Amino acid sequence: MTKNKLYIIGAFVFLVLLIIPLFYESTFVLHMYTLIFFYTALTAAWNIPAFGGQLSLGHASFFGIGAYTAAILYVNYGVSPWIGIVAAAAAAMVGGLVLSLPLIRLRGPFFTLASIAFAEVLRMIAIDWRSLTNGSVGINIPFKPSLMNLTFQSGMPFYYISLALAVGVVYLTYRIRSSALGFHLRAAASDDEAAKALGVNTTLTHFIALMWSSGITGVLGLFYVFYIYVLEPQTFFSLDLFSLQPALNGIIGGMGTVWGPVIGAILMTPLGEFLRFYLGTIQQGLNFVVYGLVLVLTVRFIPGGIVSLLTPMIKRKKAKKTANLPKETEVA
Repeated sequence: MTKNKLYIIGAFVFLVLLIIPLFYESTFVLHMYTLIFFYTALTAAWNIPAFGGQLSLGHASFFGIGAYTAAILYVNYGVSPWIGIVAAAAAAMVGGLVLSLPLIRLRGPFFTLASIAFAEVLRMIAIDWRSLTNGSVGINIPFKPSLMNLTFQSGMPFYYISLALAVGVVYLTYRIRSSALGFHLRAAASDDEAAKALGVNTTLTHFIALMWSSGITGVLGLFYVFYIYVLEPQTFFSLDLFSLQPALNGIIGGMGTVWGPVIGAILMTPLGEFLRFYLGTIQQGLNFVVYGLVLVLTVRFIPGGIVSLLTPMIKRKKAKKTANLPKETEVA
C-alpha cells in the first residue's frame, strides 16, 4: 500500500469520525468514542518511553499532577484552563524529573515497580494535603459553560477535542519515533550496552522520552478533569484507569510501535468500561483478574501485540505486488 493510499484512507476515516456526532444523538455513544480517542492519546503518550523499552505503571502520577494543577489554578485563582495547559504540562514534567533523577537508571521490572510506588506516594499526598487539594473530598469544577472555561452544555465539543488530541499525540509520537531520539530509544531497547558503546547516552535518552511523555500526560489530565467536572485522588491517581489501562492498551496493541496504542485503545477501552462497571458490581477487583488473564495470554502468544500479527500480512502484500510488477528489459 502506497503512502498516497494511506493518506486517502486516513482522510476518509477522519472525515467519518468528524460527522459521527451528526448521526448519533446517544450520549453514551459519544461518551464511548470520546473515551476511545482520549485513551488513544494517553496510550500514545505512555508509549514514548516504551520506544526505549521502559514500561511504566505510574503514569497516573503525571495525569493527576496535571489535573490538580489546572483545577487549582482555575477554581482558586480564576486562571483559564487554556492558559493552565502550560502549567499542567510543566508541573507534570517536574513530576517526571523527580521520578527520573533517582530512578531513570533502573531498567525492566525495577523501573516499573518504582513508577507504581511514585504514583501511590502522590495519591497519599493529595489525600493528606487538604489545604491545597481538599483531601479525599476533591475539587469540583464550577459549571460555567463557555469555550474559555472549557465547559460545555453537551458532550459534542469534547468529542472533537479528544479526537484532535488523539490525532495530534499519535502524529507527535510518529515524529519522535522517526527522529534521532526515536532511533536512540530503539537502540537502547534492543541492547542498552551496545547502544552505549556506539556513543548513545541512554540515560539522557530515557530522560528526554519521559519528559515528553509526562508533559503530554499532564495536559491530558487537564482535559479529562474539565470533561467530568470532578477531581479526587482515588480517581486521578488510579492505578486502574490511568496507569494500568494505557499500559494494557499499549502491550496488547503493540508496545513500542506507533499504531499499537491506537489498536489497543480501540479494542480495550470498551472492554475496560464493561469490565469496570459490570464485573465491579459482582466482585470488586474482578476486572483486574480479567486484565491479568488478557495480559498473560497476549505476552504468551503474541508478545509483539496485535501489530506484530498485521505487519507480516502487510509485508507479504507489498512483496506480492512488487513481484507482479513488469520487469524492465535490459538494453544491450
